[in-house]
Amino acid sequence: MSSTLFIRNLPTTASSDRLVEIFSEVGPVKHGFVVKEKGSETCRGFGYVTFSMLEDTQKALKVVKDYNGQKITLTVAKKKQHDKKKGEPQKSAPKEQTPKTMKKSKRKARLIIRNLSFKCSEDDLKQEFSKYGAVLEVQIPLKEDGKMRGFAFIQFKNVLEAGKALSAMNLKEIKGKKTAKNKKAPPEDVNEGKTVFIRNLSFDTEEDGLEEVLLKFGELKYVRIVLHPDTEHSKGCAFAQFKTKEATEKCIAEAQNESENGGLKVDGRTLNVVLAVSRVDAMKLKDKKVLKPTGTRNLYLAREGFIRAGTKAAEELNAADLAKRTRFEELKRQKLKDVNIFVSKTRLCVHNIPKSMDNKQLRTLCLKAAGGGKGVRINECRVMCDRSSQTGKALGRSLGYAFVEFTEHEHALKALRHLNNNPNIFGPEKRPIVEFSLEDKRMLKIKEMRALKNQKKVKHTVGLEGDKKVPNIADKNKKPRQDNGNSGERRLEAFTHTGVDKEGKSWSGFVTKPGVEVEELPSGKKRKKVLPLPSHRGPKIR
Repeated sequence: MSSTLFIRNLPTTASSDRLVEIFSEVGPVKHGFVVKEKGSETCRGFGYVTFSMLEDTQKALKVVKDYNGQKITLTVAKKKQHDKKKGEPQKSAPKEQTPKTMKKSKRKARLIIRNLSFKCSEDDLKQEFSKYGAVLEVQIPLKEDGKMRGFAFIQFKNVLEAGKALSAMNLKEIKGKKTAKNKKAPPEDVNEGKTVFIRNLSFDTEEDGLEEVLLKFGELKYVRIVLHPDTEHSKGCAFAQFKTKEATEKCIAEAQNESENGGLKVDGRTLNVVLAVSRVDAMKLKDKKVLKPTGTRNLYLAREGFIRAGTKAAEELNAADLAKRTRFEELKRQKLKDVNIFVSKTRLCVHNIPKSMDNKQLRTLCLKAAGGGKGVRINECRVMCDRSSQTGKALGRSLGYAFVEFTEHEHALKALRHLNNNPNIFGPEKRPIVEFSLEDKRMLKIKEMRALKNQKKVKHTVGLEGDKKVPNIADKNKKPRQDNGNSGERRLEAFTHTGVDKEGKSWSGFVTKPGVEVEELPSGKKRKKVLPLPSHRGPKIR
């Protein structure tokens, strides 16, 4: 169903502003306009209104009956039908709206203020928001009985001013009422027994959708979904505070109703609702519980080898390399916001390699950097080359970066710490940039399924030929024993693997501790803790 309504039987004096004003009483309107006669301000008798939410579209069909006393007809707009029925007149509508293109840009500078205090007036809002720019319009939609609907629209002159107001006023109090996006519930509120903690939320659930379900139990002060600090994704839980204790009890009772039609459901998930506890009580409960190791994404390895401006490792680094490292770090942070992306413990990504270096030379270099010994193995070493866009075949031109996969994490870590930013590898002006590679769970799953499918196909083919030995795909693809760095030349004992040269100067950048640390709780018990991504970024000021 479309969220756009087609309005017919409008009076000839109808205007776009009045049309939007009428429908804004139902809910937030994205945009709306009346279609006018060419070269005239006379309305042709019809117009369009697009809501932000589909629910408001359905509600408007039932609620809105007239325009300034004249009865109007509402239907859901269907683009294909209008194109066929209206022909040329429909095509002319965009041309008639060209003078209104400024309206569209103004809509982008329009803010929606939710959870508004009923004591707040349009003058109060204008006075509060005028600090950040020119306020063209303030509108507080009302219900049929004249009461406020709890939200408002503020139209700024331009997007920049609207952005300033959004940054400054978000999460602020207006007329003593907190917005829906408070950072946390104060301890005294929790002790009043009006705050609930909600689990088993869908990761796609938004605060507005959750608030709509909870409002049937009573008025709310706020609803806040808990976000992961690194990925900014929902953690599947939320806090909500009701205005009365009775509403809280009703909500919990409904959530605990185990009948067929009972329980609270949002976006197809049955919610687990309990009374929220204070931070002190939460810490006590946390101490009693011994946590199991978590963190399968290995986020702590994402910072291995990272060089910040202002550190000793960055002292002799040229500006171009430092800028490149900063760019790679920012890209990595953006990619890791996707919960399907994780950091490989054995696969390295090597940048800044010479264009003349091939797979064999890089393999030898990495084996030596990892210590050389018999136990050091490399499963994959691939210098990425430019490929023809038509044939997909390699053209032989190196792109200056490669992937190297070891069999053991310890060897990969050792190689990274030796190679990263080492001025003795390719020279001080072209230092290797080495980091653990990012992998996509979905792509690896597809690759695994493809391998299993091929294996079944081979077994089926061999079975038709007779009782022959079924070849193992793993054995078939198994590479011969790799050179450990001792064949043809002796291992270079001068190589050190701590990222420190003979003069004691460090170059390798940030060095992680073990991924999982054991910490002792006040109760005497021990638990394992996984290191997340670092919170600090940018230059280190000394």
